[in-house]
This record gives sequence, C-alpha cells and structure tokens, in this order.
Amino acid sequence: MSNVNDVKQRLDIVDVLSSYLSFARAGRYFKAACPFHEEKTPSFFVFPDRQSWRCFGCGAGGDVFSFIMKKEGVDFSQALRLMADRAGVSLSPGKRTTERKPDERLYEANEAAARYFHHLLLNSETATAALKYVTARGLDRKTVEDFQLGFSLGEGLKKHLAELGYREDDLLAVGLLKEKDGRKFEFFRHRLMFPIRDVKKRLLGFGGRALDDSAPKYLNSPQTVLFDKSGVLFGIDRASEAIREKRVAVMVEGYMDVVMAHQHGIRNVVGSMGTSLTEKQIKTLKAFTTNIAFALDPDVAGNEATLRGIEVARRAFDRGSLQMPSALGATSTLKADIRIIPLPEGKDPDDVIRENPEVWHELVKQALPLMDHLLNVASSKLDLTRPEGKSMASEQLLPLIAEIEDEMQREYYLGKLATLLGVNERILVNKASDLLRTRTERASRVKPRIDSVSRFGDRLEEYCLALLLQHPEIPREKDRLVPEYFERTENREIFLSMQETSNTERIAEIVAPDLREHLQSLLGTVLPPDAGARWETALSDCIRRLEERWLLVQEEFVTLEFEPFAGQDAAAARAQRELLEQRTKEINSRLTRAMRERAESGFGKERLNG
Repeated sequence: MSNVNDVKQRLDIVDVLSSYLSFARAGRYFKAACPFHEEKTPSFFVFPDRQSWRCFGCGAGGDVFSFIMKKEGVDFSQALRLMADRAGVSLSPGKRTTERKPDERLYEANEAAARYFHHLLLNSETATAALKYVTARGLDRKTVEDFQLGFSLGEGLKKHLAELGYREDDLLAVGLLKEKDGRKFEFFRHRLMFPIRDVKKRLLGFGGRALDDSAPKYLNSPQTVLFDKSGVLFGIDRASEAIREKRVAVMVEGYMDVVMAHQHGIRNVVGSMGTSLTEKQIKTLKAFTTNIAFALDPDVAGNEATLRGIEVARRAFDRGSLQMPSALGATSTLKADIRIIPLPEGKDPDDVIRENPEVWHELVKQALPLMDHLLNVASSKLDLTRPEGKSMASEQLLPLIAEIEDEMQREYYLGKLATLLGVNERILVNKASDLLRTRTERASRVKPRIDSVSRFGDRLEEYCLALLLQHPEIPREKDRLVPEYFERTENREIFLSMQETSNTERIAEIVAPDLREHLQSLLGTVLPPDAGARWETALSDCIRRLEERWLLVQEEFVTLEFEPFAGQDAAAARAQRELLEQRTKEINSRLTRAMRERAESGFGKERLNG
C-alpha cells in the first residue's frame, strides 16, 4: 500500500475537517460555511461515503489532502506529512508505512508541565491573580488539586523542563512551545491552566483562561500528535464511570462548569470546550451511554448553530444505535435520547450549581426531549397568531418531525405541532408523508449513480490518466477535461503536471516526489491492445463519464433536503430554493447532453469494466 493510501486509510475526512469547520448534518452528508469564500448560506459539503468535499458556491472540491493544501497553503508533500502526523503514520519512501504510536515521553512532558503549572499556582507570588480568580469562583483547595489546575507565567517552563531532560523538540511536539520567525517561546502566558486528559487519563494538552483582557479568553493547546480538540471532552477522565452508572452524559460548554459540577458531586458532566459535539467525541461517549443532556444558556438555546450541533449529535448517535435483545427473544434498536436542560436567564451551569445544587438536580430532571425544546423555541421566537408565523414554524419543524422513525412518536409530535399552530392535524400528516416520500425517491435515484469513488481508489480517474500517459499521441479534448473532475488529489496533481508537458520523463520530474510511485503505477497499468482510433474514442468517452459524474454530484447538492431550524429566516430559505431550482435546470441540461453523447459512444465503459 502506498504512503498516500495508508494515510487515507487511517483518517476520516469528517474528523479532519471538523478541526477547521463547524458542521451541520444534511441527510447523509455534512455542510458548513465555506472557508474559502464569503457566503451567507452554507454550500460547503462533505461526503463521508466518498471521503470527499465540495463547495457548490465557489466550485472547489477534492479529498482530505486538497482541503489541507488549500486551507494551510501547502503543497501536496507538506499536506501528506501533516496528515501522516495526525494519523500516526511514519512515511518511509519505497516501503509500506507503519503505525507510529505517540512516544510515551511526550505524555511525560505534559505531565511534567502540569506539575510545574500547579506548583506555580499554589506557591508563586506571580500567580496571585490566578489564585484570587479561583477563590472568587468558589473552587476549594481539594478541587484545585484534583483537577491539577495551574498557572502559566510565560517563562521558566522551558528551562525547568530542560533541567528534567526534555528537549525543545519534545515541547514543540506537544504545543508547550511555539516557533515563529526562528524564535521559540512558551505557548501559554499568564493564564489559569486546565489539564485536559482522555478517558485513559493520559494528559493530551491544556486549556488556558486569560486573567486579563487578552484574547482569546480561552486558549487550547494547538493540534499535536497528542491533542486534537475535535476528539476531546474535558473531564471525561473523571466522568466516565458516573456516566455509565447514571446512563446519561450532561454536556456543558466551559471548563469551570465541569469543575464546579464535580466539586459538588455531580460527576457525569463533561465539557465540549466551546464547540459543538463532533463524531470523535460522540464515539467516546457511545462507550458509556446513548443518552445525552445539553445544558444551554437561554441566550443561545435557540441559536441556529447550537441547534444544528445538537442535531448532528442526535443523528450520529442514531447511526450507531445498539441492537438489544428483548424479553421475547427479538431484537430492538436502542437509540439515543437527546434532551435539553434549559437554564435560568443569564446563568451558566457553574452559577446554578454554586448557588444551589438542588436547583440543578431539578433542572436535570425537567430536561426536555429535543423536539419539545424546538417546539418551545419556535413558540417563543415566532408570532404564531399570524399566518406567516404559522407557515414559518411549519417549514422549520415539519421536516424534523417527518424524520422521526418511531411512528408513535412521529404522530405525537405532529399532533403537538398541529395544536401549537391551530391547524388540522391531517394537513400536517399528509405533508410529512410527502416529505418522507420525496426524500426516499431522491436517495434511491441519486445514490447508486455516483458511488464510484472510494476512499482508496478511483478506477475511472486512473483509467483516464493511464490512457493519457501511455498514449500521448491521442488528440486531447483539452477544454472538456478539467482538474475539477478529479476528486483524488494524487490524480489531480498528476493531471496538472501533465498539462505542462506530455513527456513522461519530464512529468516524473515535475510531480511531487511522494506521487512518483503512483505515477509509475499508472504507467504500468495494463491496457487492452487496440488501434489508435479506438483509443481516441475511449478517451472521449472517459472524459464524458468524468463530466457526468461531476454533474451528478452537483445535482445531488441541489436535491438535498433543506433542513431549517427554529430562528432561520424563511424568506432567505425560499430565495435559496428558487436559486437551487434554477441551478437544477442548468445542471440537468448539461447532464442530459453528457449522457446522450456517452450513450452514442459506449466504448469506454466496456474497456474499464474489462
């Protein structure tokens, strides 16, 4: 297996891109605002089944490598190395890569730093402001020691760890040092430090709270071989047993919320560190529970981004639902129970627990199922006495209710929505049925037609490149074959090199060294012997198939179900639908032409399948 494929095998594109973007679920896919151009309506989609991404606003797309190249401003080789480090893979030219586990020495370096920070907080005059802050927030000495809270001065750590035998490279590797313009300096300066551990209690990194007006207010360790913010839950090392025992995880946002909960004996609480739950974090929670309760500040309880994050969590839990044996011997599906803990106005979990832990326990008991919470948000934010308010609530909530698989629950919430809107329930039932039927038809129509791209290979792209490389004498349809048709970065990079020259030796010199193995594989691909004219037909057909596949992806985007949430502007949603309808017509016109031309040829498919 090549270096490229080995790295791809160990990574999931959703996990990687979640480090850069805040995703919402959209059917089988994930969507976000594009990081490469400004847009009001998210048009950046990730396709987990094909391990690819595409922005339907600016047209950019590709795989995990192409995203890193564009986002970080690096070339293919640099992107490969960044992703190899993330995947724990050692790149060895000409040899199969092997897994590289993080050096225990790096965990030890973090532990040594945590002890140093903790000592400063409790014993240094320079930490007076930090200690006053901790005391003012109501934390006792035992809690400070249990969580090993500390203080970073911004100097002295490097010298201290050097005396213990740790190299600068070790400190750079775990993010304790940062290098800029050839100068190395400590990453955390004048901050209250929170050590962040995984479920195995290994110290992965730190969170630091500013004690003055420094920005950002909270600063986490950078991405390292140990620390990946998208895969960490603060407090999971101390909460896992309680979550399993109580069969529910309570999700809060801040470090202090978690620490205060545990100080008062509420131990099934973990923190998202200011981000929405990610797939990696959900995988961690699944080991202990399928039930999660979000404690939300009323100011953000109806926030669209917050609700989308919760919806991502719900679907991710459901996707991994457990099969449990029933008393009658049959199996039933144990699905996630997502609930919302509405907090008093202007108060964080930390405030509520500190003032009266019993009030917190009551709030947890009163936690609402997600759909009930959304109904409450809609009724509080929309004027349901007016027709436009009723219409907006229906547009926002009906698609979510229609998605509920349990028929009795679906009927229950349809009834609640009908009562809330003051309309005939039968109208909503019919609309929900139409939504389900439309979604099913779209899924069955689209999915089988574009599933030809896999994580580890793309026969169509590679067949096309092999034809171009092995038969440079074939006249090329230069205007029709464009880089965007190649979803795999290694294929796109080779195609871009081929655009500069048709000489294979020169291509080998131009292409990145890490792609030369792949280039040789394409040159060595065995193609059936045929006359030159037939190869020209085969290439034309292959280009049309690549174009057709690209158009099908465009079509899939415009047929994705719109999923409005409470608080979303209905007028903007309608305008977006009109735009999508126009784009659908344009795409279908091009798609019809491409399919007709390929049907008239019919050669390339036979060659490829053969």
